[in-house]
Amino acid sequence: MINSAKLNIEENTGALSRFASVAEQVAATTKRTEKAAFLGNYFTSLSDDDLSHAARYFAGYIFPLRDQRTINIGGAALLTAITAVSGEEKSALQTRLVTLGDPGDVAEEAFNKNVNIDGDNQSLTLSELSNKLEKLAATTGSKRKTELVTELLKVATPVEAKYIVKLLAGDLRIGLKEGAVEDAIARLFKTNVSKVQWANMLTGDIGETALLARHQRLDDARMRLFHPIKFMLASPAADLTEVAKQMPSGFAVEDKYDGIRAQIHLAPAEEDNSILHGNIHNGRRVALFSRTLDEITQSFPDLIDPIAGIISSEAAKGEEGGLILDGEIVPVRDNEILPFQELQKRLGRKKVSEELLAAVPVGFIAYDVLYAQGQVLINQPFSQRRKILESLHFDTLRVRCAASKQVPDISQLDEEFAAARARGNEGLMVKDLDSTYKPGRRGRDWLKIKRALATLDVVVTAAEVGNGKRHRFLSDYTFAVRKSETDPTLLNIGKAYSGLTDAEITELSEWFRAHTLQELAHGKVCLVEPRIVLEVTFDLVQASTRHESGYALRFPRILRVRNDKPAEEIDTLETVRRLAETAPSEPATDKQESFVDAAAKLNIPPPPLGGNSESGIFQLENDINQTPNIEAAHEAFKAFIDSSDRSKSIAILHDSDADGVTAGVVLQLALQRAGFEKVTRVIPDRDRNAWTPANRARVSAVTPDRLFVLDLGSQSEPVINNVPTCFIDHHRPEGVPSNDTLISAYTWEPIPNTSLIVWELCQEIIDVSDLDWIAAIGTMSDLGEKAPFEMLAVAKTKYTAKYLKEASALINAARRASHYNPEVAAQALLTHKDPRSLVNSNNPEVEQLRLAKAEVNTALQEGKKAAPIFAGNVALVRVNSPCQIHPLIAQSWRTRLPKYVVIVANEGYIPGRINFSARTSSGVNVLDLLRGIELSEGEGSYGHGHDSASGGSLPRDRWNELLIKLGFNITEN
Repeated sequence: MINSAKLNIEENTGALSRFASVAEQVAATTKRTEKAAFLGNYFTSLSDDDLSHAARYFAGYIFPLRDQRTINIGGAALLTAITAVSGEEKSALQTRLVTLGDPGDVAEEAFNKNVNIDGDNQSLTLSELSNKLEKLAATTGSKRKTELVTELLKVATPVEAKYIVKLLAGDLRIGLKEGAVEDAIARLFKTNVSKVQWANMLTGDIGETALLARHQRLDDARMRLFHPIKFMLASPAADLTEVAKQMPSGFAVEDKYDGIRAQIHLAPAEEDNSILHGNIHNGRRVALFSRTLDEITQSFPDLIDPIAGIISSEAAKGEEGGLILDGEIVPVRDNEILPFQELQKRLGRKKVSEELLAAVPVGFIAYDVLYAQGQVLINQPFSQRRKILESLHFDTLRVRCAASKQVPDISQLDEEFAAARARGNEGLMVKDLDSTYKPGRRGRDWLKIKRALATLDVVVTAAEVGNGKRHRFLSDYTFAVRKSETDPTLLNIGKAYSGLTDAEITELSEWFRAHTLQELAHGKVCLVEPRIVLEVTFDLVQASTRHESGYALRFPRILRVRNDKPAEEIDTLETVRRLAETAPSEPATDKQESFVDAAAKLNIPPPPLGGNSESGIFQLENDINQTPNIEAAHEAFKAFIDSSDRSKSIAILHDSDADGVTAGVVLQLALQRAGFEKVTRVIPDRDRNAWTPANRARVSAVTPDRLFVLDLGSQSEPVINNVPTCFIDHHRPEGVPSNDTLISAYTWEPIPNTSLIVWELCQEIIDVSDLDWIAAIGTMSDLGEKAPFEMLAVAKTKYTAKYLKEASALINAARRASHYNPEVAAQALLTHKDPRSLVNSNNPEVEQLRLAKAEVNTALQEGKKAAPIFAGNVALVRVNSPCQIHPLIAQSWRTRLPKYVVIVANEGYIPGRINFSARTSSGVNVLDLLRGIELSEGEGSYGHGHDSASGGSLPRDRWNELLIKLGFNITEN
């Protein structure tokens, strides 16, 4: 039991004040288990009616998904209502909105300032709020809606006003999504979350699902039509060999249509239920939903009659006689499919004129069926769904079934692709015959082979004021792609300002102004919500060292605005990379790259193809679970997490330098937030070797069920026998134990540091965006402040390079000082919210770090006085200090002696040992140099790390042996 999640239930548990109080508690914790506990205890206290309301509200909905009613009130109207009740100036509220970023927070702050607002008023209940919201949805006219919101806020306390406004704005922003509410319901009513998810998909109402779970009736859930089901998505195929590899036993081939994805819901209409989505026509209800899950029935009135005709009047009554079809809306004339540009004329219109209907007729091509004959079909194989689709026997000019052909191998695909292109379509869809329909997921069961014309679907991340006649409009657009199919991180690749009409630019400019996240250059540049999708074409994909994507587009031009496509479905870096590989390229110039760097996180392109030494890829002796790119790393990490029991002990063994400590802290916090109950960090002793008896004993002492080893390398020998281990590292790997997981960035280009990798991977399980400063400290310490990663660039903008550098120096001081205590550094990270607060802190941990830093600085100045001696291309510097200053001195000599391998040996760091660091800028591979020197058997280790940065720790006899083999006369030493 989590004590902090216990609630003191008031008599009126259905009060809005209680809902707001629980929301505050949910927002205050980062742990998923505690969020679920807060919700569970609260849900337990509610009546059935209040439970359904609360479940919807916490999921961010006012009405069930089946319900077409919307509040439809804009941000300006909300600010007007807040102004009217609070007495604050609207301009002041607008300023605070830019700062706080949430109108609900603005409302609470404004209400708290007004002494006339009764902070103890608790008159509203959830049922009363529901009634008022229903009245608001039924009201037309902005003025009257604003008046109703004003009346509602007048009877609200500040915290109630906060959550009323958040609901009206469409997002509570408390770290909860519908999936988290499903999880809370499952935990509360002791059932499998998959059963809750299934029932919620069937009913389209998280409130009804909560009631079914409470009364142990989840199995009674039945499909309720007229709410959209998330679409299954396809992945681009790199080439035909990928198809052969993915589907060796044959597949279905269909044309890939250049229209807009749509989902049809159709059923006999027993009554005119006005709150449901859709239109009633000839006794049938018809609804169309876009891939963004918005209803678009009114935009295509010419499809209503032909769709209604799919089912006969003799069909079964009610939704058991209904259908859900997945397909494409395309512009058609006679039997010819017209170019997408024709359809674009009709997009975004709620009402379509008779002239436009006649000029651009449309049709619906169905290529899948999700519900028919009273059965949900998504778990049926594609081949079976296809048979059911064909059995419906509809084939008219306006509604037709997509042609589908079963093909045994790839030998016919070139011919099929040419035929599809000749029919005016984009290319081919290839589908696994055994694939189930996976709502909202993109996998390899469906592959798309697109047209040869080089285009990308991208999302706008920044908008800039144009020139000339466009000087009053945001008309120049910086755009990005997603890092991968599973990673929504946005990576900028270009900027375009041509291709749109003046009307489109005017409309987009207004939208961008209303959805600006941050203004730069006095409003000339706006970082915007990444929601507007563009299709762009270009001349070349160019290599770019300036942008974290690694690429830039030459002469990009906008083809169209993709209103039909959500940002979650834009192209990925892998698509960009393939385009770059298929055409000659050249480095982008500074002028071509001079666009705004919007906030984008870590991007790590895959290594060069091949496995020879020229490619830079190091082949492991045991290459199990290697991760050649960030996508593979995410999959490996998620698989390891999914195999771990959240109630069992997790140990994190991490290095003691800033990179290792920050990696350990980020992972610890992420696991705790994700619900792991027993997470223990372990820091090795000064040997910094995971495999020494002393450090193995440290780990064994916490009896872990699972182990993470961070920034300490990897070997084929287990750290702890029979404990599944995940190694996350960026040094040269030396193997991985059988059945363990290695996430190695050694072959990536550029190579990221460990804390950056860990921070990136943790996004797979929980939101850790607020921990970017911790990872940035490790990155700056390990790779320098100019490391080519946008995550670091963004962190420097948010927190300043000054504070990140100072914090990095403090964190590193704990392991460099004579009194070795890196745990102090970890505690300093855990007890501060950003680098500035840490640097300016006076708490005991930070004071210890300051003393350690001062000691290291004094020792460093003394150590820098030592002069090098030379043997061949090796320069040797000897120091004697209890502080770990040898890496710092080696780094400083590296730039002064660029043609040499610099080795700095410290005789005073560990008694009886020579600890040394090797650095070079000469191009010599330091790892190969050291590992190529075979020493006699004995204690100590050496030759681990990076190609240009290594070192070791050896007893004096083996150190002297190493010096002799490097060419030094030991009598000189």
